Amino acid sequence: MRARHPVSRAETPLRVVILAGEVGFCFGVKRAITMAEDALVQDEPVYIHGDLVHNRHVTDDLESRGLQKVRSLEGRPRGSVVVRAHGLPRTEVEEAKEAGYRIIDATCPIVLRAQEAAQMMEARGCQVVIIGDAHHAEIKGIIGALRHPALVIDTVEQLRNAKATRALRRKVGVIFQTTHALELCKDIVGELVFMCKEVQIVNTICRPVQNRQDAALSVAEDVDLMLVVGSPTSANTMELTALCHAHNPWTRHIEGAEGLRDEDLCWAHTIGIASGLSTPVHLIDEVRSAILARTDEPDFSRRPPREFYELRRHDG
Repeated sequence: MRARHPVSRAETPLRVVILAGEVGFCFGVKRAITMAEDALVQDEPVYIHGDLVHNRHVTDDLESRGLQKVRSLEGRPRGSVVVRAHGLPRTEVEEAKEAGYRIIDATCPIVLRAQEAAQMMEARGCQVVIIGDAHHAEIKGIIGALRHPALVIDTVEQLRNAKATRALRRKVGVIFQTTHALELCKDIVGELVFMCKEVQIVNTICRPVQNRQDAALSVAEDVDLMLVVGSPTSANTMELTALCHAHNPWTRHIEGAEGLRDEDLCWAHTIGIASGLSTPVHLIDEVRSAILARTDEPDFSRRPPREFYELRRHDG
């Protein structure tokens, strides 16, 4: 039986909205935003490679206040460089520092620990295997902290291919993308331990991510409709959506209240809401308010078929 988690409940005679545990920014996101805001009050240019966090509402706000997103620092006046919450390859940070820029390292401490775990595995003579998305900013930062290439695996099929092509070595050290869902990694780990002579594993998945996933699943199993609020570019948001969908096929991902559809709300009486780690609280409040403002009585006979909620990258 799944452990129960604190929830926030709001209701009208027509609908019940349940928030899954903690919503809004996690510690690492709050820290990164605060560091960027502090830098912006200084009388110098402030640059960043990529997005500070994966939410356009946050990044648009910071950029409107002076944060300059750049691909290269070449030819730009000296100032500060903010390292995004997901981290940067070590070489990029060193190059900026050597060029005379002040470094403001907003890398999440949990991501830094994942980098350190990868370095420890490498020092032990292991091939570093990262279970995660090879294109994610965090993974690029971890790889950039190593002296030798790492093997990035995100599916059982990728693992089997690595074994078949001899890309997988006999002694491996495994870490996880910090925003990954442990539930979605079990099959990969289960096969990996039988493929290699020695497997060392460090669980680098963020505890707030795990807690938020557990809380969301406990709500998803008990509601008619589950909504996950966050950016489509946020890995933890999309994985949370996939997890909830596996436990409640009537699950949708939306960026905000503008993504709500009449087809969702015309039938659902109980609606659960969870959020990604970089979703501003005001977006969640707007979604909840829009649902509770409905004056029509839900008609369960109008519930769309499961196919209507087929999981895809972004539908709201």
